Amino acid sequence: DSVSTGRPVDTVIGDALPQTLQLTGAALLLAALFGGGLALVATYTSQRWLRQLLLSLPSLGVSIPTFWVGLMLVQLLSFRVRMFPAFGNDGLHGLILPAVTLAIPTGALVAQVLAKSLFTALDEPYVQTARAKGAGRVRIHLSHALRNASLPALTVIGLLVGQLMANAVVIETVFARNGLGRVTAGAVTVQDIPVVQGVVVFGALVFVLVNLIVDLLYPLLDPRIVVAATVRRSPA
Repeated sequence: DSVSTGRPVDTVIGDALPQTLQLTGAALLLAALFGGGLALVATYTSQRWLRQLLLSLPSLGVSIPTFWVGLMLVQLLSFRVRMFPAFGNDGLHGLILPAVTLAIPTGALVAQVLAKSLFTALDEPYVQTARAKGAGRVRIHLSHALRNASLPALTVIGLLVGQLMANAVVIETVFARNGLGRVTAGAVTVQDIPVVQGVVVFGALVFVLVNLIVDLLYPLLDPRIVVAATVRRSPA
């Protein structure tokens, strides 16, 4: 039970969980779309200056503090332009700014890893063979190179789930959202140890389950993993 409120810890987590799931799910989707799109455009373009410009954006996104991005978005898009609400849990309209703030560093890491993997995959012999057979650039990029290059990016996305939950503490505090992050911040402030322990255990379970799902998705993207496992199991 919570020391400060007397409520069961699982009830406290369950009441706050839906808002945090909406935030982290939307942020993860935006990060995958923005990071993947940026990596694809950067590796596809033949303009050297544009490639260098696009590849420099992920480093900028990783280095900018998340709380500063959130405060700047609130200042510009809430107080000046008044496009989005600055605080609260007002449905989809109030989810955009927190999700974008949380997605920027995550999408930057995805873009860095995917761009590096795409450059490596485009130099592989099977890509040269596809070019020699007359395959177009779009087909080589999306059908041949992207499928193999997506495995490292998928691994990074699984690892970043823990970072998303950690950053949700800051984002929900900045945007005054009643989610699991704000519950964690409040429990730490009043030294409510049972709630903090419950949140840590829940975060560990989510991290393990997400990475298990990522491992199960590997054979769908790269059939060689299944073949290698079959060869190892077969007798000599």
